[in-house]
Amino acid sequence: MITPIIFQIFDSALPIGSFNFSNGIEEAFYRKMNIQEVITYYYNEVILRGDAVAVRLAFENPVETDKLVYSSKLTKELKKSSTFLGKSLASLDLCNNEYLSGVKEGKYKGTYPVVLAQTCKCLGIDKDVCVKGLVYSETAQLVFSAVRLGGIDFKSGQKLLSNLLNQFRYYNEYEPSYPLIDILSKNHEKREVKVFES
Repeated sequence: MITPIIFQIFDSALPIGSFNFSNGIEEAFYRKMNIQEVITYYYNEVILRGDAVAVRLAFENPVETDKLVYSSKLTKELKKSSTFLGKSLASLDLCNNEYLSGVKEGKYKGTYPVVLAQTCKCLGIDKDVCVKGLVYSETAQLVFSAVRLGGIDFKSGQKLLSNLLNQFRYYNEYEPSYPLIDILSKNHEKREVKVFES
C-alpha cells in the first residue's frame, strides 16, 4: 500500500542534506569524464550491488550491516556522505526503535541504507518498496549533482534516470565495487574550491 510517508522519505526535498554530496560526480565532471557513463556504472556497481542489498540485509540485522556498509566506503568523503545522510534521517524522528535511537546517541555509525531500512521497517513500509526507494533516491542524487554542475541538462538527466530505473534488478550478495569512484573521491578531498562535499 502506498502511503504519503513513502513519498516524503524518498523526496529529494527531505531535509537530510543530500544536495551537499555528489559521491564522486563533481570530480568526474572536472576531469571531463563522460558523466552519464560514470553514473551508469555507479548505479550498477555501487547502488544495485551495494546499498540496495544492504537495505535488505539491514531489515533483519542493522548493526552488522551498518559495520559492513561503513567499511565498504573507502574514502573519508564517501564515509561522511553515507553517515551524514543516515544520521540526518534518524534525527528527523519519523520513527523510533532501538537501532535508530542508537544512531542518534552515537552508538552506531548510522549509514544511510541501514537507517533508511530501519526507518521503513519501523513505519511498516514494505522491504521491496524501501529498496526501490533507495535506488531511486541515490540515483536521482547523482543525476541532480550532474545537472547542477552543468555536466548534463535537465532533459538528459531525466532520461538517464528513467533508463537506469528501468534496468533495476536484485542482487543477493553485497559486492559494491567501483575503484574509479574511490580514486575520484580521494582526489576530490584535496580540491580546495568545490561545490559539493564529496
